[in-house]
Amino acid sequence: MKSIVELLRSGVVLGDGGYLIELERRGYVDSGSGREKVGTGRGSGQFTPEIAIENPEALRELHREFLHAGSQVLQALTFFGTREKLNRAGYGSDMERINAAAVKLAKEVAGERALVAGSVSRTQLIEREGMESLGKAADHIAEQIRLLKDAGVDFLILETFFHLAEMKVALEAAAKSGLPAVATMSFRPLIAQCTDGHTPAECARVMADLGAVAVGANCEQDPRRMRQLLREMRAASPVPLAAQPAAFHTTEECHSFTRLPAFPDSLETIQIARTEFAEFGRTARAEGIAYAGGCCGCNAAYIKALARGVGEAVAK
Repeated sequence: MKSIVELLRSGVVLGDGGYLIELERRGYVDSGSGREKVGTGRGSGQFTPEIAIENPEALRELHREFLHAGSQVLQALTFFGTREKLNRAGYGSDMERINAAAVKLAKEVAGERALVAGSVSRTQLIEREGMESLGKAADHIAEQIRLLKDAGVDFLILETFFHLAEMKVALEAAAKSGLPAVATMSFRPLIAQCTDGHTPAECARVMADLGAVAVGANCEQDPRRMRQLLREMRAASPVPLAAQPAAFHTTEECHSFTRLPAFPDSLETIQIARTEFAEFGRTARAEGIAYAGGCCGCNAAYIKALARGVGEAVAK
């Protein structure tokens, strides 16, 4: 099938949804809330991808659901799959095995119907140890990207980076690998700037300059609130936009669901309706969004609604 670059040129590419929170709801992943204070921004919590080796059929089924809903891309569940993060969750020695197994599962389900992306996220080292750990974070990210390339992913999705500095080293590692990279930042507690003080427009320019094939935002905000920061990115970026909003409400005082008291064990109280994803799909092309998927809280029903919205827009 077409490459991600070719697909981005041909219309709105439909991504998949969120994995870790959905699998935690199904009883296969640990949120870590019983051991650590979650949502502080200090890198606490677990939500790691050991399911790829412990309960592969559960992960396989979730991939099938997203594919059935219309996803053109399946993300291998390698989010938080760096060695340092897995070490803290007790799975450091399984790092290579988890990443390889996650890619294999996604490729088996995707077949010739979807591309497979390797998900690469922040390491949490910057939040925990400060900016002096950036070199260490770069090494961990580069190690994971090498594993994902060896496992055969079609491209990378660099997502949920709170610091532009860490996104920059991730994009540098992606460039060295030769794999195309979609790059999406996350903004909290407000959408005005990322954690190290850069506006959405500044983030978009830097990510595009470093070779990202699409730039945008993921997680933290619902589609309606994310649209505002995406517009700032669109005005500043020469490459297509990518958006993976969360399926949770936020507030005017706090634009990030992970900073709300509902995270992580009362998220059902702030869940948005899937109709908001359908509306997001209807406006995606007009907003310059070439890659549209979902993040935390977004299951197959939301992706199906998103696909319906995109389809309605194309039919007009």
